[in-house]
Amino acid sequence: MQENIVKFEPLTGVIVGRESEEMCALARLFNGFANSTRLSILLLLSQRGEMKVGELVHELEAPQPRVSDHLRCLSSCGYVQVRREGRNAYYSVSDDRILTILSLGEELLRDNQDRLLACETIKKDC
Repeated sequence: MQENIVKFEPLTGVIVGRESEEMCALARLFNGFANSTRLSILLLLSQRGEMKVGELVHELEAPQPRVSDHLRCLSSCGYVQVRREGRNAYYSVSDDRILTILSLGEELLRDNQDRLLACETIKKDC
C-alpha cells in the first residue's frame, strides 16, 4: 500500500494546532462531508447533475425540511450552488474539486473498507 503514497508537503501554509484558525476552518471543510445526508446529497448531485429539492427528497427518502436544511448548509459553505427558475430551486455541485474529494474518498473507502468498518473510534462518531 505504501507505494501508492504521493510525496508532497500538504498544507504548508496552515498553522497546526487545535486553536489554529486555519485548522478550525479546515476541520469545518471536512465536516461538510461528515454527515451521511449531506454526503448523500453531494453524491447524488455528482452522479446526476442538477436536481430539484423534491427529487433529492424522493431519492433520499428523507423529510423535505431535513433535506432543505442540509442543502442550505451545503450552499452557504460553497459545496453546492442553487439556480432558481420560477418556484423551483435546482441544486448542483459548485466546484469540480468537490468531485475530486468525493472520488478520492471513494478510492480510500474501497482500499480500506474492512479497516474502516472495524474502527471503533470512527463508529462512535457516526
